[in-house]
Amino acid sequence: MRTYAMQVATGRESKTVELIGRVLGHAVAARCFAPRFQFQRKVRGAWTLQEELLTPGYVYLTAKKTEVAELAELLRRVPAMTRLLATAGKITPLTQEETAWLLALTGPDHVVEPSIAVAEGDRIRVTDGPLKGFEAQIKKIDRHKRLAYVEGRLFGRPKVVKVGLEVVGRIERGADG
Repeated sequence: MRTYAMQVATGRESKTVELIGRVLGHAVAARCFAPRFQFQRKVRGAWTLQEELLTPGYVYLTAKKTEVAELAELLRRVPAMTRLLATAGKITPLTQEETAWLLALTGPDHVVEPSIAVAEGDRIRVTDGPLKGFEAQIKKIDRHKRLAYVEGRLFGRPKVVKVGLEVVGRIERGADG
């Protein structure tokens, strides 16, 4: 199975996933998804779990390489504006590294749950959640909004995505380091 990216109208990702599911039906063994991330947001004075799109404007399709031509034909029937990403007119899947990065973050449900971290001096150590092991890819942290900006490679270029991260404490290092 390979993963293909499809560009869609921003704000129409969920509807497009639903429409593609109906059009594809059981014709091919493909799955369409729009990955999301969860984070805490203060609403009326209380912290609540929210969910947003991980990569707005894109949905993903997992399918066998042999089914791509058939998929492209079926996708032409989707009434939403969709376009499978291609290079030189050839439909191009995400690389294995890109797919592995995306799946490591989102898991089988395609949702990035919030991670928990502690600050150690000027570094962050993720203690729990999907960002554990991705500390080197964290480019920025917004502690107030409980978000981390993580850089990975998607579509053949660096891509920064927002994910939930709560820094729950600080560990001060001694004079020895």
